[in-house]
Amino acid sequence: MNLSAPVDLSPFDVLFDHSEKNVALTHELRQFVGNMGFPAAPAGRPWIYANFVQSIDGMVSFGGVHPGGEWIARSRHDRWMMDLLRAHADALICGARSLELEARFGRRFPGGGGPVYRIVDPGLLRYRTDVLGRRKLINIIVSGSGKLRPADYRLFSSEHVDAWIVTTPEGARHLEKAAEGTANVRILVCGENGHLDWAELMKELKRSGIEQLLCEGGPALYGSMMRSRLIDEKFLTISPQEIGAEPPAPEESRGAEELSAPRLTSFTGAGFGPENSQWYRTMSCRRAGDHMFLRYRATTHPDQPLP
Repeated sequence: MNLSAPVDLSPFDVLFDHSEKNVALTHELRQFVGNMGFPAAPAGRPWIYANFVQSIDGMVSFGGVHPGGEWIARSRHDRWMMDLLRAHADALICGARSLELEARFGRRFPGGGGPVYRIVDPGLLRYRTDVLGRRKLINIIVSGSGKLRPADYRLFSSEHVDAWIVTTPEGARHLEKAAEGTANVRILVCGENGHLDWAELMKELKRSGIEQLLCEGGPALYGSMMRSRLIDEKFLTISPQEIGAEPPAPEESRGAEELSAPRLTSFTGAGFGPENSQWYRTMSCRRAGDHMFLRYRATTHPDQPLP
């Protein structure tokens, strides 16, 4: 099948790319974006890669009424890259809080119901199904509390994706009633005493045939996965703007929602110390206009020893 590069986007300027060669990409697409290959999944769990866009000063959201990454990115190349990463994933995982915020404030969804995390580019959708032979993308929503009403969100009735909810035994009791009448939902229960068991979940995903898992946040979910050392790679788009860690002053604000909502980095919650922080190797660097697209792979060997 002849899959061509987007005719309305200029090619990425690939500064270097040490990632695996993707033999499924046509020569034209490889010239457009680079190698973009993935290694095999480890035993017992999927290969897990995350994708974030952030400002130069490290913020992934304006918060308030502008919670989504599209307000940071402002880039059609970033949108295309997101679809390419989704095309390679068997499933996408994100937190219920991110879904809730986008449904509440996302102006991209005038009919309400929030996003469906799917592949929009028709060429990349064909690439996923006809070349990679992958089934429908699975949207996995993590809600430890289970206080989620599937009927309020479009993705749980979407024809474009399959929808799963991951929760704890306590959360499952909330969901049993809330999910009644919603056919397009699979509920996975992993953990006890209100805490999610990541190891148990990873084994279940592997048993379900998920080899490649894409994490799209939010920061709390990503932080939890990082603390469990589950992130193998991180794709990071740097948008050439600074926005600041605090919301604007009251006289500049558009409303109370902006004043009360925090601006976050991609990793929230308890972090690491200098003795055990996560290091990465830089696998690739590409540019589109003034946006930088970086790919990092987790490693246990820092470039320089601690002093």
